[in-house]
Amino acid sequence: MLISSRMNNLCMRKLLLGLVFAAILGVVLISGCTQQTPQPGNQTNISNSSITTFKAIEGPVETVDGKPVIRLFSTTWCPHCVWIKPTFDRVVSEYVSQGKIVAYHWELDTGDNTLTEQVETEVPASEKAVYQKFNPGGTNPTFVFGGKYYRIGNGYEREDSLEKEEQEFRAVIDELIKEAKS
Repeated sequence: MLISSRMNNLCMRKLLLGLVFAAILGVVLISGCTQQTPQPGNQTNISNSSITTFKAIEGPVETVDGKPVIRLFSTTWCPHCVWIKPTFDRVVSEYVSQGKIVAYHWELDTGDNTLTEQVETEVPASEKAVYQKFNPGGTNPTFVFGGKYYRIGNGYEREDSLEKEEQEFRAVIDELIKEAKS
C-alpha cells in the first residue's frame, strides 16, 4: 500500500510538471501573435472620430507617387492574422485597383507580399525597418497605414466583427488620401 501511494504521488508530480511545461511552451509558441498590445510613443491626437483603434504619430503621410502606402505585417501561423487577412486584402486591393493607394501585406515567416501574384521569399530590409519602427516588440498582426497611423493587433476580433474592421480600414485610408492631397 505504501509503495502504491508513493507511485501515485510520483505520477501526480510528473503529470503536474508536464502540465506546467506545456503551459510554458504554449506561451513561448504564441508570443509574437497577439490581438492587441500597447503601441510605441510619439503619438498625436486623431481628429477623425471614425478612427478608434489606430494610433497616430506626428509627421507627413508616407506616399509613393502621391498615394498613401498601406501595410499589414503578419504570419501564416498566427490565428489573429489569418482572421483579418481576407478583409484587409479585399479592402486594400479595391483601393489599389482604383489607383488610390500602394499596399503591401507581408507575411513575415514566408517573406511573401500576398497582394502580388509573384511569390516573394524575403521581406525587403526597408519594409522590415518599418515593421520594427512601429512594433519593436515584434507581435502580429501589425498595421502601418501611411507611415502615420498604426495598430498592433486586431481592433474588433473580440467582437468577431470583420465589418467594423473594414469600416475602420476605410476610414483610415480615406483620411490618408485626403491628407496626402493637402
